[in-house]
Amino acid sequence: EKYIFSCGFYHNKAKAIKSLSQSILDMGGMPTTRDELMKLKGVGRKTANVVAAVAYGENAIAVDTHVFRVANRIGLVHAKTPEQTEAQLMSAFDENLWSHLHHLLIFHGRYTCHSQRPECDKCLVRGYCEYYQKLTSGIPTQKASK
Repeated sequence: EKYIFSCGFYHNKAKAIKSLSQSILDMGGMPTTRDELMKLKGVGRKTANVVAAVAYGENAIAVDTHVFRVANRIGLVHAKTPEQTEAQLMSAFDENLWSHLHHLLIFHGRYTCHSQRPECDKCLVRGYCEYYQKLTSGIPTQKASK
């Protein structure tokens, strides 16, 4: 627990980590496919894609809150769900760019394109951004939806 204390809800997370570790041991080792990963309790599509990309070096797009918000706000996709966002990004970009795109969208969302008060004045892609174009043309912008 002391190692994950700063994460919040560390008691529950510690229990989940222990349970997940036991499940992996019971399976005879770490799952090697996304489908196998998603059979583990608490592992969904996003986590499976992160593991596939980071641990296994596969091309994947994990859609978290940043990827969803930024991709929709910029206009890379027009999606209502993370699954739609993933599918549209995968269709729009070459497979060898997926993991890089995933990280770029996360960093852009964390440091520039915040959910509240995006810093458009320092954004390097504002010239291509649908949100910025609406903002500067006087067209009302909608709050980023989930």
